[in-house]
Amino acid sequence: MVVSILRLPYELVVWVIQYLELGDVRNLSYTCKELRFVVQDLRLAKRLLKAHAPHSIEARDARASGDYAGNLRRLIKRRDAISSVSPYTAAVVAFCHEWMYENGVLCYARGRELRILDLRRSAKDEIVIELRKHAETLLPPEALGPHKYKLTLLYFASNIFSCIYSLLLTGDQKPQHYLLIFRPQDGTLIAMTAVHSISKAFVRNDSLFAYYGTLNSPDNQGTQLWSIRAYNLKSNKWEPNEIDIPKEIGTDIGSTVCFEVIDGFLYGLSNVQSLAIEQVDWISYYSCFRFSFDNNGHVIGTVLGPHRELWRRDHTEGPLDNRWTVLHLFKDEASGRLKWVETRKEWLGGCSTSRRTYYTTEIDFDALAAKDKLIDSDTAVKHQPGRARKRWPRSPHYVHVGDDNRTWPLMVPKCPVRTYHSTSETFIDLIDEVASFDTKDQQLRLRGGSRRPWTPGELTQQDSNGPMNSQYRNETGLLWPPAPDPSADFNPALDELYAVLNPPGYAGNTHGTWDDRSMVYSTGGSQGSLRALVFVSFDPAIRLAGTPPYPREFGVARLQGSAPSHAPRAAARVTATGAEAGKVTGTPCERDCIEQVDDAKGAKKEASWITFKPAWYRKIDRGYHFAR
Repeated sequence: MVVSILRLPYELVVWVIQYLELGDVRNLSYTCKELRFVVQDLRLAKRLLKAHAPHSIEARDARASGDYAGNLRRLIKRRDAISSVSPYTAAVVAFCHEWMYENGVLCYARGRELRILDLRRSAKDEIVIELRKHAETLLPPEALGPHKYKLTLLYFASNIFSCIYSLLLTGDQKPQHYLLIFRPQDGTLIAMTAVHSISKAFVRNDSLFAYYGTLNSPDNQGTQLWSIRAYNLKSNKWEPNEIDIPKEIGTDIGSTVCFEVIDGFLYGLSNVQSLAIEQVDWISYYSCFRFSFDNNGHVIGTVLGPHRELWRRDHTEGPLDNRWTVLHLFKDEASGRLKWVETRKEWLGGCSTSRRTYYTTEIDFDALAAKDKLIDSDTAVKHQPGRARKRWPRSPHYVHVGDDNRTWPLMVPKCPVRTYHSTSETFIDLIDEVASFDTKDQQLRLRGGSRRPWTPGELTQQDSNGPMNSQYRNETGLLWPPAPDPSADFNPALDELYAVLNPPGYAGNTHGTWDDRSMVYSTGGSQGSLRALVFVSFDPAIRLAGTPPYPREFGVARLQGSAPSHAPRAAARVTATGAEAGKVTGTPCERDCIEQVDDAKGAKKEASWITFKPAWYRKIDRGYHFAR
């Protein structure tokens, strides 16, 4: 006897639904009007968020606002948008010289102004700081006179901003570097201190500590070690003891090493054990470490060296192209555990063509640290001659096989941003699909691929056709925006969308970064010249003020595009080189933006050196929102 789910008691329905995957919950809500409640009921939404993503931003916002149903739908839509490579927002947000994007906040410098914009909260205004104008408040006495300077943006988290202010002195004098840490929202200067080294400088912080790390100079053997200082944000002083990483690890942040502050600890992860040339018969392990301070200011920490649970790969798996390697450390939305994902381009199993693969590793740091408090890199795991190496098995759920060079040949310069979203099991690249290296031909758009488990019906069909070779169904070649159809009528909206992703007058020199829901990249301009900043977001809750919806009469741009053919008509509008784009005159839309923003009066004023002005994107007025 089959009983409709609509006839079951509410309590039983809730009990069943909370064990479904979020994709199944979404599909169930689409089946009929009576089942729309599964994504609208507050109590059920609260259970689903707690079961599937208690450590997500959506769950955090739901606990703060009480809107569990709205944030559940937001979470589902965000994951769907990523897996289908269909953003909700694309906009030009600024023109600048230097920039960074951290934790949903964009910080950028243009001339003598530093601007801070909270994109994740769709802020209408941005904080504006004129460093030279208020040097007596922020900078040391020697910086009060005329001088040249360079600003290096480092980090933003927990409403705390950090940067390096370098005085460029005349003659043979070396530059003087100062680390600035302040709260821009209320104008509180936390720390201003001289630093002697800025080699590979980074900052990571939470509300308790700010960690400043640099790479030491090479010793007689050429060894370089990381040295990290910590500023106590509660006692407002530097901790007397430095954190020294006791082994040689990677030096390229984001590729061979990464640092993150998670749950009060500074974590570090490296995929290399030594910077020396590897031998032919090699085996590779990850190195993972974490540090913090006790109440007496003593360093507490653990370093996990080569260990069988940290096995990475060995020489028998084939060569790899290190230029494509991406290393990302994060806290899992569902379990809250520490995970990292590494992208590697490899020639596996003797194949003649390379393939990108995304390897995810989950570690219970407490359990492993308790078992091996400090593992010596020379004795932890050592291969004995004459014995076969043991390759540790990988779970197929943590190995996402991507595309290869045969299906999509691509060079590193043509793929400036490479991302992997573990919760959606999706990789997304920002690609320039024009074969020419002439910047005037630039055509940037998104390309990605995702996977999902086979459905029971698909499994039955596979069994009838033969055994399956994978537990997942892969879908690659997802492109956005769609390529223009030469046989169709002229589409001015699609033409303008390509102009958003490829701002006219700003081409080449593309660099970018990403987080769990958005991507920001700069294009155009050489060193010291202006660059255009483009924001692409998959979060439906992010809607920049004044950004119009994509015109429905020209089709739905959120749909997957066709395979690339010819450059769209918008590409012809991108004609200026990076050097031309750096001129003071700028493009017409930029000149209008600068004049209007500079004439605007800040509605708020919390400190003498801080003002609030309308965000530049409101005056640039170039972008779309793709709400369904």
